[in-house]
Amino acid sequence: MANRENDFKARLLVTFRIEAEEHLQALTENLLALDRGLPPAEMCEVVEATFREVHTLKGAARSVSLMDVETICQACESVLSRATRGQLVLSQPILNRLQEAVDGVARLLAGSADSTVVPDLIRCLEKAVNETGVRDQGLGIRVQPPTPNPQSPASPPSPIPHADSVRLATAKLDVLLLQAEDLLVPKLAADERVREAKALVEALKRLRAGVRGWGSELQAVEAQAEDLLRHLAGDQRTISRAVDGLYEELRRTRLTPSSTVLDLFPRMVRDLARTHGKEVEWVAYGADLEVDRKVLEAMKEPLIHLVRNAIDHGIEMPEARVEAGKSRRGRVVVTISALEGGRIEIRAEDDGDGIDLGRVKAAAIRARLLTAEAAEALTGDQTLDLLFRSGLSTSPIVTDLSGHGLGLAIVKERVERLGGQIRTETRAGVGTTVRAILPATITTFRGLLVQAGGQPFLLPTEAIEQAIRVAHDAVEHVEGREAIRWNGQPLSIARLSGLLGLSEAADQPEPGRKRPCIIVKSGEAQVGLLVEEILGDREVLVKEIGPPLVRVKNVAAAGLLGTGQVVLILRPADLLRSIREITCPPVKAVAHEEKDRQPVLLVVDDSITTRTMEKNLLEAAGYQVKVAVDGMEAWTLLNTEEFDLVVSDVDMPRMDGFDLTTRIRADRKLSELPVVLVTALESRENKERGIEVGANAYILKSSFDQSSLLEFIRRLV
Repeated sequence: MANRENDFKARLLVTFRIEAEEHLQALTENLLALDRGLPPAEMCEVVEATFREVHTLKGAARSVSLMDVETICQACESVLSRATRGQLVLSQPILNRLQEAVDGVARLLAGSADSTVVPDLIRCLEKAVNETGVRDQGLGIRVQPPTPNPQSPASPPSPIPHADSVRLATAKLDVLLLQAEDLLVPKLAADERVREAKALVEALKRLRAGVRGWGSELQAVEAQAEDLLRHLAGDQRTISRAVDGLYEELRRTRLTPSSTVLDLFPRMVRDLARTHGKEVEWVAYGADLEVDRKVLEAMKEPLIHLVRNAIDHGIEMPEARVEAGKSRRGRVVVTISALEGGRIEIRAEDDGDGIDLGRVKAAAIRARLLTAEAAEALTGDQTLDLLFRSGLSTSPIVTDLSGHGLGLAIVKERVERLGGQIRTETRAGVGTTVRAILPATITTFRGLLVQAGGQPFLLPTEAIEQAIRVAHDAVEHVEGREAIRWNGQPLSIARLSGLLGLSEAADQPEPGRKRPCIIVKSGEAQVGLLVEEILGDREVLVKEIGPPLVRVKNVAAAGLLGTGQVVLILRPADLLRSIREITCPPVKAVAHEEKDRQPVLLVVDDSITTRTMEKNLLEAAGYQVKVAVDGMEAWTLLNTEEFDLVVSDVDMPRMDGFDLTTRIRADRKLSELPVVLVTALESRENKERGIEVGANAYILKSSFDQSSLLEFIRRLV
């Protein structure tokens, strides 16, 4: 009996968590709307709706004995109740404390906080209310009493039963979908059996045409084979209709409105804009478009990087925008739309200053990704492609939030792992747009099956321009590369087996025989891939590659054929990069010879504990280290000895880190010396000061991470 009761409580708690998530999302949306400012009548409605959401959440929490959640909701409800009666102005501090309370409930439910946070949240809320009182401040709009409602505000809204809907845990849905995926295997196998039967019928026809005296018997066998083929084809169509129908309906149940991801951004944009001292308007289109939940979840992190980049690097400061003839408030827009062929487009754009291609090239040279001569020869599109290289950042300084050079690399990696493509467009002074084209679902995949190195591989259908045959004497050499003439232009070609590190198959084509070649594109680039055989169009069941093979060069995923054989699905973008690496191997950007000696670093800090810790850390990493107790001693050492990098505190006696960095940048001999500031000063003004004086990195002691510091130094030295 006790077990049954416990099971019931567990199921009830799961249901509550799902309901609570909906209430918390609605509360966040309402608080953001109030924060932006609304006309008085609309504000009354939003405040009333917010009050009811909190009241309902409080009652639900009480029903499952979550007293901490109920206590927080009770405090919020009390504040909102006074606002609905016109007794309280919802000032900026009160709205911030209400949002903190909502976040606190979310942390409690997620298990990332305990009951000790409850008193603090309530105390902060009460303090904000007491400081505001009933004065007309904050938003500057006094909430008027709501229109009398026959239903008392203190009672929860009447429940509305949805007879045509049912709650289903995503885990159960995923299990059903996996079972439907298993049915795809016999469906693909049926396709394979039909192909085999067709081959049998054709073989019998050829045999009967070449054999005398056995014509009638062979004709009867041929008729039987044709009957078998007809029956197999009918069965295959029936299975395909049933499996496709079942799978499609189950797949639709996993479709999720794009709003589940887009709704995360309004508050994030507001907070980031305030942190950077900017004014930013957030706009989202396509929130109602339903997309496979797996695709949305996979793209959430890349979208966060794109939006963060738009605010951090794209949108200008309000004063700069006004000087440029723009509105003070910048605009960040994300659009999710459906395309033909079962694909979607996710587009992130801003109306900022655009991307400075010169800065991108300079950053690539600084990061030793290419030489100055190679950078000068790059086209605009090639320069923009550099932004997606790991370790490259145009940020003037590395901080705890930006400048690591990883964000766009993560975006590209995630998009390509999903079998998609990404492209960047920019106009100076107008803004930047990043477009990602993705499959709407990632369960099944259609491509061209080819053979290379005696093994089958699948090339994505959308990446294939054309399949042709190339004669041996049609191959020429252009700028050191093998190429053919295609559409009047030279087209680089390469053997697919060679790109994949495989030996050619033993049975090579006869001399003079034309060889199959697949014209593959990635973005604007094209290449011809020589293969041993084209095996035809195939649909496969996609199987993701797990750790430790999450990212394998040239490989996007694995697919299961109808024969039961596993084939690798190739990544066209990687193949094109592999060709460039073979024909144009990367060169070091460093013109001088690498020094054999260990780099020598100077650690500057007035705290003996910090100096000792940093010195031991850096020496363990293989660096020579000298120390100074303040900026003045450091300046003396810099003028008498040679160093490769300075790690300095900011707040020090005699000469602080800002003044030390300023002197270094003003000195002709030391101006290029990298400087990393490690400090407890966290304000935006101090970070901006670090940028102004010319620091290369600004690391907060509150979020100090040894591996991050070592990575910054490795990149700078």
